[in-house]
Amino acid sequence: MAAVVLSNASVVSSLASNISQAPTVKTINGTYEGLYLPDWDQDAFLGMPYAQPPGGDLRYLWPVSINESFDGGSKATQYGYSCMQYGSTFNLSEDCLTINVVRPSVRSTGPLPVLVWVYGGGLYAGSTADPQYNLSAIVQVSQDLGQPVIAVSINYRLGQWGFLQTAQLLAEGSSNAGLLDQRLAFHWIRENIAAFGGDPDRVVAWGESAGAQSIAYHLFAYDGRDDKLFRGAILESGGPTGAQVESLSWYNSAVENLTRTVDCWGASDQLACLREVDQDTLFAAHPSVVWNPLLDGDFLTGYPSQLMQEGKYVKVPLLIGANTDEGFAISGTLNTEEDIFHSIFTWRSYALTPPTVRKLLELYPDDPCHEPPHAITNCTRNAAKGLMWRRATAIGADLVMISGRRRMAELYTAAGVPVYSYRFDQRPWNGAEWDGVKHFVNVAYSFQNISGLLGPSPQYDSHIRLARAIGTAYVAFVNHLDPNEAGPGRNSTDAEAMPYWPVYDLDKPTNIVLNATENWVEADTWRKEGIEFMMRPEVAKELLS
Repeated sequence: MAAVVLSNASVVSSLASNISQAPTVKTINGTYEGLYLPDWDQDAFLGMPYAQPPGGDLRYLWPVSINESFDGGSKATQYGYSCMQYGSTFNLSEDCLTINVVRPSVRSTGPLPVLVWVYGGGLYAGSTADPQYNLSAIVQVSQDLGQPVIAVSINYRLGQWGFLQTAQLLAEGSSNAGLLDQRLAFHWIRENIAAFGGDPDRVVAWGESAGAQSIAYHLFAYDGRDDKLFRGAILESGGPTGAQVESLSWYNSAVENLTRTVDCWGASDQLACLREVDQDTLFAAHPSVVWNPLLDGDFLTGYPSQLMQEGKYVKVPLLIGANTDEGFAISGTLNTEEDIFHSIFTWRSYALTPPTVRKLLELYPDDPCHEPPHAITNCTRNAAKGLMWRRATAIGADLVMISGRRRMAELYTAAGVPVYSYRFDQRPWNGAEWDGVKHFVNVAYSFQNISGLLGPSPQYDSHIRLARAIGTAYVAFVNHLDPNEAGPGRNSTDAEAMPYWPVYDLDKPTNIVLNATENWVEADTWRKEGIEFMMRPEVAKELLS
């Protein structure tokens, strides 16, 4: 099977390692031969299938478990195909449901805790083959700390391949296939991770953006049924709000456009017809919408905001946060309140009513001195983006990310579950001032600069120290469900970079602020009135969350 190989330079050099050092593991279905990575002193097992290829008759179906075993060894030395998506340079195929495991080569005396990465990308893009998501560096942090972990990453179907929504699919019971891909991957981990030296009872899920929202959906899935798939979660810039959960009828025009384009509109069985279309023809029928999850009455029985009120969610410790300037995805030139009204009313296809938008404008007055980018405090307005753009991005950030983060922190704290909340506040070394600390810039830090985006040394060594501090906190959370328990390997620089991280408290809610210059603890009360309004159940429903 053609595949994409590891592209980080130091890992690529490891591919030439002595074949006699190749590690092997015996899973339920058979034995895999992986790679020894001498630069990291790690073993990597890449591109292992966790489901049957979801093409042909299995296209759009919920994932089907592998039902065959194999004798001898199977190579697990390359990333598998990336799932079908647009605008990427990955090697694409529908046969993409694979999983990767990276572990320290030195065996521990006991099973190791496990950190599972779920990538973001709006549920329409992303891949474990992305070099920005190389797991070796976070595993290296755990090795340095003397608290080793095993890291795992999973591919899942995207766009129309994972989230096509039609009445026929709903009746068949196949809606939300992409989320069920993730679910099956977690089950595969529970069944097989012990073979790699991992502890199936100490798994922590970790995701960013749509990856974090996916994990939140799993917390609310099946009315909050706990299948013991993970015991904690790290949610970066994502929660129950984000990719909107539309009604089935919202997709009617898009379904007609798709089926007409591939000559299935007049078929007596449209779904069967779509499954017979070859991969290239289906890919060429570029969708007219972004396909998102659906309330299917099974996996998702209600909006998270409804399930919250009913107590139907899995209660596990959370490490959760967002970036300071998350709302920068709002585009267009916004000069007037009318421009903002139109932008917010239609943005992301939320169902915000005119009274809600008017109330938001009242709660978020025009005050550029205290609006994104927050590092700019001289009340400057950006003429190219519009006089009201900073105001709109404040509203947008809170609607999509900040309110959801605070809602989850308060919900889980009230349920007696430990929550550790953060605000990431570091602009990249080469980031434009007017970009602020926007969505996704934290990922290079979480992955320990594996992509080389944190700037040249020695001028930007403080950014590397911040990345190390974040990695240290994550490793501690995976091991102990507490980011403060970093263990004997934590050095003085780590300790200075990250102050004590207090557990969230409803009486005195706090975030730890992550910055390359100084990290500190702040009161989690900024834009309090506006966010409290967004957190109301009736408004949350308008956000389709």
